[in-house]
Amino acid sequence: MVKGLEPGKRAALLISECQNGIVGGGMSGSPLAAEVSKRSILPKIAELAEAFRAAGLPVMHCTITLPPDLKGWNVNCVLAARLAKEAKLISGSEAAAVVPEIPVLHGDSVVERHHGMSPFTGTGLDAELRRHGIDAVVLAGVSTNIALPGAATEAVGLGYHVILAEDCVAGGTAETHQLQITMHLPLIATISDSASIVQAINAKPEARP
Repeated sequence: MVKGLEPGKRAALLISECQNGIVGGGMSGSPLAAEVSKRSILPKIAELAEAFRAAGLPVMHCTITLPPDLKGWNVNCVLAARLAKEAKLISGSEAAAVVPEIPVLHGDSVVERHHGMSPFTGTGLDAELRRHGIDAVVLAGVSTNIALPGAATEAVGLGYHVILAEDCVAGGTAETHQLQITMHLPLIATISDSASIVQAINAKPEARP
């Protein structure tokens, strides 16, 4: 049993920042992209997404994009400044698109945010989750450094259970990933794996005598 995914609870899969300009195959030299490749998380995420669709549960691709003129992009931290300087993740661009290894299929949602470091910041994600009657969110993607801890913290604050699919996530380095999943994230999320999560979302409530 996966805590937060007990039979009868509805879950949504949130896939964080799996975009061409962040984890795509052309990102040679990027430590994060290297970790994504090393851990082979993209095909695992695709399989997990298919399991959610088959179970009739929402799949949401959470992306970060910049407006073409950078207007409204708040440069209030080092990472925000770096993204503005690189100006790669422009909304509508190939770099900002979800990687082909995790196709956006009919019925999926793309939740695009234009500022902040968490998929809940300035987006309609919470409202969409509530529209689907969601009790728990399963996190996949990148990174265990920033976006995923931020997503977990905000989700808990909004009343959701949080489950991290550990074999479907990566951080900037193996060391920071290990630190987060062993010391920080367990305080606010259930650390699990994709096989256990699939089993949990397919489990049926026991019939009462």
